[in-house]
Amino acid sequence: MELSDDAAQGSMPSARRGRSIVVDGWFASHADAGTPGPHLRLRASDLEELVVRTDQVPLLCALLQAVAEKTDAQWAVDGEEYAETVVRRSPDPQDPEVERAAALDRLRFAAAVGEQAEEVLALVRAAESTDEAVDAVAALLDTDPVQVLGRLARFNLLGLTRPAVQRRTQLLAGED
Repeated sequence: MELSDDAAQGSMPSARRGRSIVVDGWFASHADAGTPGPHLRLRASDLEELVVRTDQVPLLCALLQAVAEKTDAQWAVDGEEYAETVVRRSPDPQDPEVERAAALDRLRFAAAVGEQAEEVLALVRAAESTDEAVDAVAALLDTDPVQVLGRLARFNLLGLTRPAVQRRTQLLAGED
């Protein structure tokens, strides 16, 4: 088990050869409305499935406890300020209007990529780095590079089929 000296993070070997289980301490949940408070996120180092042998369960429990204690200690010092300045001032992502706006934004991004797919692919293929590709596509689509990075990395090419495009067009026109 390895614990970070300063960050609320630790890791241990997983049951998958050469891979690790990573535990991150967070000051707010990123899975819901950003509920403030100490949270833990478990992930595999390669972002694939998390796999633990049964004999590793005690080590996993010890890792969870160690990162939880570090997260709690950091929360005791900085948590309330973080909650007030970051979480509570942000729009609630579970608010129906915020959810709808975010969904329409994702649909607009998919439509823009679909309409300019050849140019997008050419920019990505010609780029010397991920940063260069993201910046070039963001400029082409007139979109925030942070949004491009997250959305392009998870882009569903099957969303460019004719029925998917037709449905997206209906939704963007307000025809539910």
